Amino acid sequence: MEFIYAKNHQKTTITYGKTFASQLRTTTVSATHVFLITNQRYYDLFADKFIQFFDEGQEIDWFICKNDAHCNNMNELEGLLAFIADFDQQQDFLFLGIGNEGVIQLTSFLHSTSVLTSTCWLLPLSVRSLSKSLLGAAEIELNNHPVLKNTVLPEQIIYDHTLITDHGDGKLVDFLIFIRCGIVRSHDYLRVLFKNYNDRSKLNQQSFAALLNEMIHYYEIDGQKIDQFGTLFEHGFSEVANGHLLSRNMKRLLGCLLQLLWAQEVNNFSFHYKNFVIWLIHLGFPVDFPEQILTSDYVEGILTCVDRGERALLLNEIGNGDQLQKPKAEDLLQTVEHYRRILKEIRG
Repeated sequence: MEFIYAKNHQKTTITYGKTFASQLRTTTVSATHVFLITNQRYYDLFADKFIQFFDEGQEIDWFICKNDAHCNNMNELEGLLAFIADFDQQQDFLFLGIGNEGVIQLTSFLHSTSVLTSTCWLLPLSVRSLSKSLLGAAEIELNNHPVLKNTVLPEQIIYDHTLITDHGDGKLVDFLIFIRCGIVRSHDYLRVLFKNYNDRSKLNQQSFAALLNEMIHYYEIDGQKIDQFGTLFEHGFSEVANGHLLSRNMKRLLGCLLQLLWAQEVNNFSFHYKNFVIWLIHLGFPVDFPEQILTSDYVEGILTCVDRGERALLLNEIGNGDQLQKPKAEDLLQTVEHYRRILKEIRG
């Protein structure tokens, strides 16, 4: 499938459902210099294969980033700029970002700011990196905090499911993208997820291909809200002494769950929250709130983030919310304690 995607007054062509190799056979790559930016993991897996895709007369270079999802950082950017400093600036370049969400943003940022004449293609290798490529903006981080940002869409985004290597926990993290789409944009979409992926075996065995069209549509409308849902509550964990007990992905999951519960308690909308958490447990999501993290400390961590200017989307109901709010301390305390009680009820 191929269609035009518009964001921030820019457009890109998105292709999925066919392989990168078949896409190249129908597309003329006029660039004389192909510059591939990828993670070490994907270089090890695909380097030999990708070289075969391009003409012998084209110059090919690789830049290899760490596997960290935060490789769109100042250190990697500095290394990247030092690497391309010796390139012949008279050439036409194809910047091809292959890999995780960090590489996707790093490649896009380089394309939008470099003095080199370039075309940018992105080949995201997870739903997470696909979602970042749809935002229409690229960020560079310092100490895991954004410090540079530019509005940009590539000329092409190609999602080749035959190259996707995530399974197990990686597939869980990808599935959370679809869940956030349902929470922010559509209760019906959330019901479809529940119906079609109601246990861990179905999640592992079934493709996400049928979900991509709606997901891309939701990102075209409200990508920033979907991407940011849960981040304030996620960042609160980074402000507490025992926050290291949770991985980055666990913090994001709990951030989404707590923001959803906070919104429901503030606006009192109808939603079977307990059943929702039970479903996530059946899928294998780690929903527990660590006993070593005190509610008061965590709430203080969220308020610290609020003082820095962070806000949270307050849903009026599932699939409907347009206001960014500063959560109140008393509401946060009530939300976290309620979440702990729900977990105790579920665990028995």
